[in-house]
Amino acid sequence: MVARKSLEIGIIGLGKFGLRMAKTLVELGHTVVGIDLSEVRVQLAEEHLEAVYKADATNLSVLRSLHVQDLDWVVISVGAGVEQSLSITLNVQELNGPRIWVKASNEEHRKILERLHVDRAIVPEMEAAVMAAHQLTHPGMLDLIPKYGGIAIQELEVDNWDGKTLVELNLMQEHAVMVLGIRPVGKDAFIFVPPARTTLHRGDRLVIAGRSASMGKIHP
Repeated sequence: MVARKSLEIGIIGLGKFGLRMAKTLVELGHTVVGIDLSEVRVQLAEEHLEAVYKADATNLSVLRSLHVQDLDWVVISVGAGVEQSLSITLNVQELNGPRIWVKASNEEHRKILERLHVDRAIVPEMEAAVMAAHQLTHPGMLDLIPKYGGIAIQELEVDNWDGKTLVELNLMQEHAVMVLGIRPVGKDAFIFVPPARTTLHRGDRLVIAGRSASMGKIHP
């Protein structure tokens, strides 16, 4: 197995979103550098991060002195306004180093960031609302990937497909759906990418992937 690369990631803005992301990245084995202008937020972040700086990220020379240009990624998560967010984004781009994710405050902010060609612009409230609506419509949905045409990942329990094999169901041709894994009834572990001749049994749990529009047509 190839070991996952540990990344060096800067989080600029250590509010709720930024700090939660920073803590999660540390748990995943990455090195995180936190930057914020608030003394209170810096002190809170110091409990979780090895490197935290009270600094003004709208100042290019400050970012350069903190060696932000040497990081793999920078996540910009400031909530003080669109102007500040854009100023920091342009500064990080000026460093010609890290790839950039930015938390956008609204749709207009996101569109501007896309014109600046950041790697990803996130509107957390919007993405959470879309995800919640899909989960309400399709119980068991685990994830939704809008970037690739609304690809959904969903977990379902076998009933009508009892005794059928995957090759007999021909899900890819019939519904443009792929079975990523099966957890046989009574078992704890999933079988990932199961063979086409695997026979399904009532109570098996399936993890499937396909366009969200197709999920409502699936009745396993």
